[in-house]
Amino acid sequence: MRAAIPILPIAPMRAPLESAPIAEDTTLSATAFIGIGAMGHPMAMRLAQAGAPLTVWSRTRSACDGVAKAGALVARTPADCVQNARVVFLMLTDGEALREVLSGPDGVIAGLGRGEATRKSRTVVVDMSTSGRAAALEAAPMVEMHRAQFLDAPVSGSVVPAAKGELVALVGGSPRALGKVEEHLRAMCKKIIHAGPLGAGQALKTVLNGLGAHHFVAFASMLALGERAGLSREVVVDAFTSGAFASPSYIGKKAKVLTSDWTPEFPLSLAMKDAALVVELAHSTGLKLPVLKTIMSEIEAGVREGLGDQDLFGIERHYTKK
Repeated sequence: MRAAIPILPIAPMRAPLESAPIAEDTTLSATAFIGIGAMGHPMAMRLAQAGAPLTVWSRTRSACDGVAKAGALVARTPADCVQNARVVFLMLTDGEALREVLSGPDGVIAGLGRGEATRKSRTVVVDMSTSGRAAALEAAPMVEMHRAQFLDAPVSGSVVPAAKGELVALVGGSPRALGKVEEHLRAMCKKIIHAGPLGAGQALKTVLNGLGAHHFVAFASMLALGERAGLSREVVVDAFTSGAFASPSYIGKKAKVLTSDWTPEFPLSLAMKDAALVVELAHSTGLKLPVLKTIMSEIEAGVREGLGDQDLFGIERHYTKK
């Protein structure tokens, strides 16, 4: 039985998944999910619909309403959220947000092991945010000092794949800890890649984001060049999404690009944060990659021009203004 914790009352009801339903007779252990934002909401919904006993917390209380209607409890603080959880998921903005949520009298660390159900077994804390390798290596010992295990497991994918359970988890940490949360991850992800020891998941995500930055900056700038050279938008986009360099990211953005719909699936401002992590990782390894700084400066210019809250492919406007 779950010990009583301060909960904001909302009458639970089941809500349908956006893809094929997950079986209700799972054996997922008590779970906490912290950070119910654009990505966190569909991920938490997947866990709720998978049958996980779920408690959630987010800075904005109303962000939890949808998950509450799917059966989750809503806690007043991060400490309350995790006190009975065997598995804790974090989906936050960056490394600074991770530090803030972990620490303090109402933070995650303060709540670890507080509940009766978690005193006999080590809770696993899984950071699914893109917080960077340095933040993961800082957070891990803080968590492990309190009889918990830590995994860094950022995900590849945006809001639509999150709703469909089609994310890819990039995991750093012990295989044993990963084994404890594997079924939870499979409720949210189509693939799990164990990248290596602690910090390796964040390193892999940073490298992947570096590749992604090359992709969307290349797409936008070459689309602008094609149109300036007299080619139709439809012809250029068709070639980009069916030719030798076609990629899932290009194909997935095709409809939005053709209509210049820059409502954010992933905003350019967050892409700028991720690009900074790429530059930081390269610097920490001593590898000189001048192209990274060039890409970073292009993204920064787009944000300065007011494109930060638009979809990252909307950086095209940075080139068409020239």
